[in-house]
Amino acid sequence: METLKKASLPNDTAAENVIRFLDADGKLLSGDHGIYDETLVESFRQMLRTRAFDEAAMRLQRIGRIPAYYPCAGQETHVAVPMALEDRDWIFSQYREQGVRLARGVPVLRELGLWRGMPHAFWDPAGHRITAMNVTIGTHLPHATGYGYGARLLGKDEISLALFGDGATSEVDFHAALNFAGVWKTPTVFFCQNNRYAQSTPIEQQTASETLAQKAEAYGFEGVRVDGMDIIAVHTALRAAVEKARAGGGPTMIESLCYRYTPHSTYDGTPVYRTREEEAEWKERDPLARTHTYLLGRELIDAEFEKQVTEEMRAEVEAAIDELEAMALPPRDQSFRAVHHKIPARLIEQLHEQQRDAGEALTEIPDEEKFIVAEEVEPTGERKAMTMVEALNLALDHGMAVRPNTVILGEDVGREGGVFRVTADMYEKYGADRMLDTPLCELGIIGTAIGMSMAGVRAVTEMEFAGFAFTAFDQIISHVARYSWRTVGRSRVPMVIRMPGGGGHEGYEGHSDSTEALFVHAPGGLQVVYPSNAYDAKGLLAAALESEDPVIFFEPIVKYFAKQKDIPVDHYTIPIGKARIAREGTDVTIVAYGNAVGIAEKAADTLAGENIAAEIIDLRTLKPWDEECVLESIGKTGRLVVVHEAAKSGGFGAEIVATVTEKAGDLLETPPVRVAHADMPWAVAKLEPYSMIRPERVASAVRAVMED
Repeated sequence: METLKKASLPNDTAAENVIRFLDADGKLLSGDHGIYDETLVESFRQMLRTRAFDEAAMRLQRIGRIPAYYPCAGQETHVAVPMALEDRDWIFSQYREQGVRLARGVPVLRELGLWRGMPHAFWDPAGHRITAMNVTIGTHLPHATGYGYGARLLGKDEISLALFGDGATSEVDFHAALNFAGVWKTPTVFFCQNNRYAQSTPIEQQTASETLAQKAEAYGFEGVRVDGMDIIAVHTALRAAVEKARAGGGPTMIESLCYRYTPHSTYDGTPVYRTREEEAEWKERDPLARTHTYLLGRELIDAEFEKQVTEEMRAEVEAAIDELEAMALPPRDQSFRAVHHKIPARLIEQLHEQQRDAGEALTEIPDEEKFIVAEEVEPTGERKAMTMVEALNLALDHGMAVRPNTVILGEDVGREGGVFRVTADMYEKYGADRMLDTPLCELGIIGTAIGMSMAGVRAVTEMEFAGFAFTAFDQIISHVARYSWRTVGRSRVPMVIRMPGGGGHEGYEGHSDSTEALFVHAPGGLQVVYPSNAYDAKGLLAAALESEDPVIFFEPIVKYFAKQKDIPVDHYTIPIGKARIAREGTDVTIVAYGNAVGIAEKAADTLAGENIAAEIIDLRTLKPWDEECVLESIGKTGRLVVVHEAAKSGGFGAEIVATVTEKAGDLLETPPVRVAHADMPWAVAKLEPYSMIRPERVASAVRAVMED
């Protein structure tokens, strides 16, 4: 082995301490690398298969048989990744890792189907222990960290390995993943394929750091640089990192210095951002040529080996594309069924609408696959007065006690018990491993929780305030909401994301935001819950902890410390998707949730003195919401007012009004009215009265709809 000094790799003047075994001509420099001959021959075979697949896929795209392709020629040494791991270990991939997937055992048919955009491309993630392609750059990195933590917590001897390119190191997800991995010392390997260009942007414009590997040192663990065109060097670095992780030595980042010979993708033309001279220099270090020379010189392969493997792969690709083109699309309902653990009534309705429009037979969904809202059961046993904080604490404590795989993570949730003390006294009971005080990074909290959930952990995360969740929005929308759909229901992330929100507590900017409509609108399998009182909060959180779908759980901050009588001490659940009639009436229906319910109740008291009997519906769940309850009430009252603290335009009230108009518009005697916040940020602290929705506004809205 030789440790290179400066300028030893083309166009890489900072290439210090790069691990390398083969020279540019494929001759062994020195030392015994310790890699079995069989392993090297199989590595070369997989590299040849990858290059042949790459070339065939590029050709298929050029003639219109697949829509787009992201080639990896020059980076084939990544086939060493699955060879360094055990079958039980998990690989978290980006997209330019065809060789990794093929060497891991993903059939050519499925790999090509992935690029053709066929549903058949979805393989069982657990079957191959490798995730599907991730198109949002770098966002999978925290998942690898979380998986490593979760696997260790559950006593699994498993390593997580994340693959990514140099461009991903500019993403905040990279920072979050490595920072959390360093703090938690997770058994994770970060394998960066530095091909010098993030699409067309050179590495010098991505970072001012001398190397990418040195970034790992800032997070408290080792960064290693390796000649990524040298299969022996890559094997050696990976083997050392995996052995270290499995022995409890924590994470490692490997910077594999390589070169992409092709355009970034078939969307690009000939690269104009690099010179012919540069390309020629790197072509001289072609990993296939160097490996071929080394193995041929040792008589481990013959002269026909390369031709034979290449022709076999070309034939496999031809057979695969013919088979894919002959395949019928799966039935429309397949993807609908995959979104949730159980398919909600609204999604079944939308499926049937599409099928009718397309002239297809309507799919009959059996009851066991439907999300059927259970009847609410009155709890028995001891009751006492408690605050919402105390009620939530009891629900979380019960979940932690009955399910040892449950973990609560977030900033300050452990020793301090949360900023509002919702998790008070639980750190001492369940320990630091299950009551995780995390770095201050909402993206990292959600991203690692996704990985933990994939490992079998029940993750409960806390955003200190709902308005702070925006930095984690991509993780929630692109991954939490979509994971089940993306994997056709084979991989789920049943986690709970707690979000304190709403006004009335004189918060500063971002502390009173009502962001619920954003998550209801998210395409995917989220459930969204927003209780208004301690009794409902306890029962709904208990149900959320048992849900097989991810749940966004909003908590009205202003209600946290208000005492409520007759709260059951023992465990009980309130069905997700079930509204309650907070107040019966015959003249007008007021629909609200969260803090708005109490505001509506005060307005109803005033209206009662005017002989107006308002019926108040507390939705409790926003996705799926109880349409039947609302429509039944409209049938009785003929009038509708919707109240919420979020901004009016695009708020959830608009969805309620639209649904009522579509399904029961003929029952409305007057146009519905929305009472909501203005389309502007919530006023802060002492200015908050300008933002608060007063009962008088609700009463005025009711008077307006009462006019014939």
